Amino acid sequence: MSFLLIQLLTGLSTAAVLFLVSSGLSLIFGVTRILNFAHGSLYMLGAYLAYSLTQTLGGEGISFWASLALASIGTGIIGAGVELLVLRRIYQAPELFQLLATFALVLVAQDATLHLWGPEDLLGPQAPGLSGSIMLLGKPFPCYDLFLIGLASVVLLGL
Repeated sequence: MSFLLIQLLTGLSTAAVLFLVSSGLSLIFGVTRILNFAHGSLYMLGAYLAYSLTQTLGGEGISFWASLALASIGTGIIGAGVELLVLRRIYQAPELFQLLATFALVLVAQDATLHLWGPEDLLGPQAPGLSGSIMLLGKPFPCYDLFLIGLASVVLLGL
């Protein structure tokens, strides 16, 4: 029974991550009516910016959260630049052209990320207070995964 519970919660935490990313995509599509295929690339750039800032500022305590806030602001600035320079020009274009233009942004973001951070996996620090695990029916389960499930639930209720 404990194995099934852990598997269920692991699946829910993975689904929570996918839901959080896809809810952003749906929200952007609902507001701008553009299928921004580069939405995931902006998510990736935000993660790499957060990694770099945690390495620069130190990933412990308040500096971790400050790094996340600065990475969010930086990603928002990049997203605003994409909207001003690319997306505004294609609002009236057919959907296929919008899809191709935003796919081109995916390729540009991928190459820029590869150039700036390299091809190796980069693992930053875990969020303070969420790095441990709790015991569920005698099996450990990461606190961070429970946080993701809760956060996704709050976002779902908010939407």
